[in-house]
Amino acid sequence: MIKLTVDINRSILGRLSNLFALTGGFIMLMLAVITVASIIGRTTIGQSIEGDYEITEMGLAMAIFLFLPECYIRKGHVVVDLFTAHCKPSTLFKLDTLSDLIFTVVAFLFAYRMSLSGLEAKEYMEQSMLLALPTWWIYVVGVVTMTLCGMCGLYNLFHAIVGDKHE
Repeated sequence: MIKLTVDINRSILGRLSNLFALTGGFIMLMLAVITVASIIGRTTIGQSIEGDYEITEMGLAMAIFLFLPECYIRKGHVVVDLFTAHCKPSTLFKLDTLSDLIFTVVAFLFAYRMSLSGLEAKEYMEQSMLLALPTWWIYVVGVVTMTLCGMCGLYNLFHAIVGDKHE
């Protein structure tokens, strides 16, 4: 039996996830700059950046989506091990594989439903109130990142079936 020992962090999925996370971090940095500039402007000259709340809302939504694949790869999600702390390694492996399966299905389901919502938002020309920014492109980021999360889940499932440990 051939064992595949490809590290997900070195694979294209890992590199994409890392790039997405860095992009999310850059967006958060720019949002911090906009927020600080708006607060300074409001405090000193009585004028803030118009639509700063809308920009922050949309930017945070995109950043959170962009962080999800990297968080999943690094197993950074919250794990409550109250009931599994004293389980056998084989039981933990089965539970991990089941959770990967559920996560993968949910990620692809989210991607599908968000694509429908994004198409609807584009069809109805949904936009923000002050700046009139279209909201459908946020759904595009969500669909792409949730698809990447699902592909990372498939990667973990594949390695669980083949026999590799996916730590």
